[in-house]
Amino acid sequence: MSAGPSFDITTHYEMYLPTEGTLVDVVATVRSTGATVGEAGSGAPAPHLAEVILLDCSGSMGSPTSKLIQARRAAVAAIEALPDGVRFAVVAGTHSAEMIYPGSVRLMVASDTSRAAAKEALRRTSAGGGTAMSHWLRLAARLFEEAPGSVRHAILLTDGRNESELVSELDVVLAECAGRYTVDCRAIAERPGVHAWRGTELIRIADALGANPVVPVEDPDRLSAEFTQLITAALGQRTADVRLRVRTSALASVRFVKQVYPTIADLAELAQPVDAQTTDYPIGAWGEGHRDYHVGLAVQPMAANETRRVAWLSLLVPLADEAPAAAATGTADEPGRVDGDRTAEVGQTAIAVEWTEDIARYTGINPTVAHYTRQQELAVAIRTAWEAFDERRLADAESLMGRAVSLAYAAGAHDKLAVFGRVVEIEDAGTGRVRLRSDVDPGHWQVPTVTGHHTRSWGTAGSTGVSVLNSQNATGTGADLVPKQAAAAERGGEPAPVPLLDECPECQTRRRGRFCERCRYDFQASRAG
Repeated sequence: MSAGPSFDITTHYEMYLPTEGTLVDVVATVRSTGATVGEAGSGAPAPHLAEVILLDCSGSMGSPTSKLIQARRAAVAAIEALPDGVRFAVVAGTHSAEMIYPGSVRLMVASDTSRAAAKEALRRTSAGGGTAMSHWLRLAARLFEEAPGSVRHAILLTDGRNESELVSELDVVLAECAGRYTVDCRAIAERPGVHAWRGTELIRIADALGANPVVPVEDPDRLSAEFTQLITAALGQRTADVRLRVRTSALASVRFVKQVYPTIADLAELAQPVDAQTTDYPIGAWGEGHRDYHVGLAVQPMAANETRRVAWLSLLVPLADEAPAAAATGTADEPGRVDGDRTAEVGQTAIAVEWTEDIARYTGINPTVAHYTRQQELAVAIRTAWEAFDERRLADAESLMGRAVSLAYAAGAHDKLAVFGRVVEIEDAGTGRVRLRSDVDPGHWQVPTVTGHHTRSWGTAGSTGVSVLNSQNATGTGADLVPKQAAAAERGGEPAPVPLLDECPECQTRRRGRFCERCRYDFQASRAG
């Protein structure tokens, strides 16, 4: 038995503006519930999933050889997790893209025979060549053309920079692929704590293809379990090609639309205009869970005591129980777009604004909006700090890292402070007084850069959403930092940070927020206890 989830939208904002006020900031929580899938081996219909594994096989993956060995093992684990009926393929990514399995450019249906053949093909892979990820992503898009109505998901594993092509070449392919499938990026360390890949490159890929967090891998032994969990999560996605619709009145226009949980991603380049007042934003495939979006509006000022509906938010969801081949259609101009006759518009929510001269009303700040605004400021600070360091503007880099540290400290994000401690010595986190580490190099910056975009959901105390796969069940090498901050907090009467659970104790699913995405275990309640 299979059924798609139901969707709803909850909005968080301050509805009162001064008479000259023109800016409205709304956080929209999109939540899906009630998705069910047949149990493995139950004879239930195969999930509507198409999976492509993009495996970096460039020369650097062979140095040391353990990287490629672990990558192959992880791909094998993912293939073993695919139930019968799922269509899949495995691609070798270098300065070009070649099929590992099957031998031709097509998807295979998972079975005992095809899984065994794929695993045998993986054993024959070797490392060599450069890195041009646009070729990998374009080949994945070509493969997914065989599964237009399915949940289309890719795993991209790399260890290096996109060095064999121009930035513009990758940008062109990302524009082609946006909205056609989603990707989870995993990035392997060159050596403990040092990474040769570039976080900004992987963030651009992730933002265009589903806005999932980029996760660094510092313990290759954990890679197989991670790939298995990624397949499990993909199998739980029951609705493909969901779109967030923003419709404005004549009084309003859209300033921006961003995803702000579980990671920060600007959705502007994904915008699909419908008419002068309506724009759709692809937000990927969904099972049970929630994501938060920040919608910025500009409105015309009005006289006191005027109330107007200035915008409406809704979701376009493909109708449930459609056969995969018939659930979506596309054209050369709009690849992967769901046919309007096959979708339902659900969860419509109005944004109403009242203009007032009552200062007590219009000076309020919505706590959810404030929470995500601070996290966006932190992400901007760490990204621009890295850019300054890369351009050898070291004083700017140090100043911007101080800003990032103070924001993280104010938010209680102790695990982010530990990660930031890889590139700066933190003298006073509260005031942002830091010094660049004398031995820091570009390889140390990549984990802070990508995890700076990871966020925690509003109301999830203690969890900052940082994801790094390492052997310590921790998120950084700043081991001396956390005890110092804990002692400072104790002197100030604040509780020291409690160690975070990295996996659900009930089902061993990797933690992504307050609640386990598989069994709904409440991590926050366990900390309180």
